[in-house]
Amino acid sequence: MMRALALLAILAGAGGAPAPRDDLRLDQIQLIGSHNSYRPYPSPQLRARLAASPEWPGLAYGHPPLEAQLALGLRQLELDVAPDPAGGAYAAPYGNADATTRRSMAAPGAKVLHIAGIDTETHCLTLRLCLATLRHWSDRHPGHGPVMVLINTGDAGGARFDATNLAALDADILAEIGRERLVTPDDVRGTLPTLRAAVVAHRWPSLARAAGRFLFVLDGGNAHEEAYRAGHPSLRGRAMFGFYPEEEAEAAVFNIQDPVPESGRIRRLVRAGFLVRTRADMGLKEARAADRRRLDTAIASGAQWISSDLYEGASNPERLVYRAALPGGALVRCNPVTARC
Repeated sequence: MMRALALLAILAGAGGAPAPRDDLRLDQIQLIGSHNSYRPYPSPQLRARLAASPEWPGLAYGHPPLEAQLALGLRQLELDVAPDPAGGAYAAPYGNADATTRRSMAAPGAKVLHIAGIDTETHCLTLRLCLATLRHWSDRHPGHGPVMVLINTGDAGGARFDATNLAALDADILAEIGRERLVTPDDVRGTLPTLRAAVVAHRWPSLARAAGRFLFVLDGGNAHEEAYRAGHPSLRGRAMFGFYPEEEAEAAVFNIQDPVPESGRIRRLVRAGFLVRTRADMGLKEARAADRRRLDTAIASGAQWISSDLYEGASNPERLVYRAALPGGALVRCNPVTARC
């Protein structure tokens, strides 16, 4: 217990903000996370290709490696994955790479990238490699605070995330992270009839119970979410949570991209027991304008996970003054909307 408390204290972040109590549940904390966490700041070669695009100003961001983000205190990450059941679908940019890289890209399994054929630079080429990085970091930091990971699925390369490819994601997570280090829908549901029933009964585990563990969420389109729960009511036996309508048996986590028009809905959901992920900024628009309104709205709404492209420690070659942080400079805190802090 003392080791867990000491590690949770590290999560308090800068500014001397107090660490959240370890008896708080996952729905009773609030934290800053990273958006497209796998994506480094573009190399000179990629910048040269992207600079002519009108999209470039919104792509001029990047993150340190996953383990460095965790060392900074971030506890919510996002990985974009593309299906590659036969292998080799995204190997073209790596034809002159070293043999290990070529083998990784030729092997079957989900690949990690932003935009196929355009924006492909990544800290870890495959989902298995990203997960192995997380597990290695976890091994070296026993009792660490729980880490939430969004798995953003995108159909590309002529393949889709059908039932088989979604099952492969679960298999990758179980193989690389290990069941014992997961918080799963089965864990939260327990003996209650549905996952939703457990969530609104506030059955999320405490920080102490979730120490050293990961919670994964399928962040996909409607077809992906439907395929993922087919044959798995309340996500029985699944490794990930998902995004489902509030009245459904699988409802547990929501992705509300813009908190400004939906702050009231977010507040209602988190008070009911649901987890909500939202974004503090998008495409560096707020960062370039030094505009904190979206961030401040997200914080005030009580959304538990607030993703950002720019926080202390992220790549910032333009030296923008904006940084996403909670009051006092913290990256995690007790959530005053869902807990007595």
